[in-house]
Amino acid sequence: MTVEHDAAGSYDVGGSGYHGGSGYDGGSGYDLPERGVPERGRSLIDERTNRCPRCAVVLYGDARYCDSCGFALQGPSVVSGDSDHREKDLGQIAGVCDRGVRHATNEDAMGVAEVFGTMIAVVCDGVSTTPGSGEASAAAAATATTILADAVRAHGPGRAVPVGRPGDVLDVLEPGDEDDYHDPVTLPATVVGGFGPEEAELALHHAVHAAQDMIAQLSAAEGRMAPSCTIAAAIISPPVAGGPRTVTIGWVGDSRVYLLGPRWSERLSADDTWAAEAARAGLIPASEAETHRRAHTLTRWLGGDAEDVAPHTAVFPIEAPATILVCSDGLWNYASRPDVMAAIVNQLPPDATAVEVGRHLIEFAIDQGGHDNITVIAARVDR
Repeated sequence: MTVEHDAAGSYDVGGSGYHGGSGYDGGSGYDLPERGVPERGRSLIDERTNRCPRCAVVLYGDARYCDSCGFALQGPSVVSGDSDHREKDLGQIAGVCDRGVRHATNEDAMGVAEVFGTMIAVVCDGVSTTPGSGEASAAAAATATTILADAVRAHGPGRAVPVGRPGDVLDVLEPGDEDDYHDPVTLPATVVGGFGPEEAELALHHAVHAAQDMIAQLSAAEGRMAPSCTIAAAIISPPVAGGPRTVTIGWVGDSRVYLLGPRWSERLSADDTWAAEAARAGLIPASEAETHRRAHTLTRWLGGDAEDVAPHTAVFPIEAPATILVCSDGLWNYASRPDVMAAIVNQLPPDATAVEVGRHLIEFAIDQGGHDNITVIAARVDR
């Protein structure tokens, strides 16, 4: 995200070439680079944090498996790439982050984790005109992801019970037929007492404030203009007894969350920008919220100079099958409407994996011009 700090205490996008609406002007003269899938490495442990790449629990000693989630710490890595193109593939949820075509550096960052069946996605978009914003977004994403994963772990996994039999325990074997008692069946399970929406909203507040504190420390240590970034996060809970899966979201800025369902699609977050707020207040037409000259003027952000960093939070039910997307404006600048985003995802086969969805959307944004850094985390929910 390329922005300028204006006198009104907000960030204004400048120099990106973006004019809103359907996309960027053509004729950039840039040839798209050759982009294959990065080769996967062998080291699975983040040497800076010594945490499990799946559930983000702290690891001690020379473990071969994570004691918390059982993830094998030897073998093909779930993390691949470099600063220009990074991927993290956890199966049902995956993130892809790309520098794009026009920017010299990648100032987006992401965090992906899965704890007790709860999926966590965090996207941070650095404000390019404040020095050090790449480091700020990386620190914010890592901090928020760790706080959220630790919150889920501290709360515990809940208790799994068979559907329709809340007094039973998980995987109770019941006879499928009185005449064939020796052919047991496993009842489908849901969870009671797990990490629910109320706990998720509280954890999001803690995570965003911790990320803000981390960025403030970076500013003080470097003695420079406050680096800044946006943040958007989603916590996707497993099915619970008596209800569907839910996604709890939190955000500050204009990184977004989309829910792409089988019969409808929706943007779940609302931008913290001057134009979006003016449209919500009726000061400008809603149709101008993304084409107005201040369409990308941030009114809220994370950074040493930020005043209000309390995240917006909301909870939504998930009608499966569905795809949850958390992304930076490097993607949604080209496909803002949820139905358009869904149509792009639906170009893939129905059984496409989360990382395939992420790669497809990154390539779409690059094909449209790739004028900004691009990050997308996709979570596929099949039940």
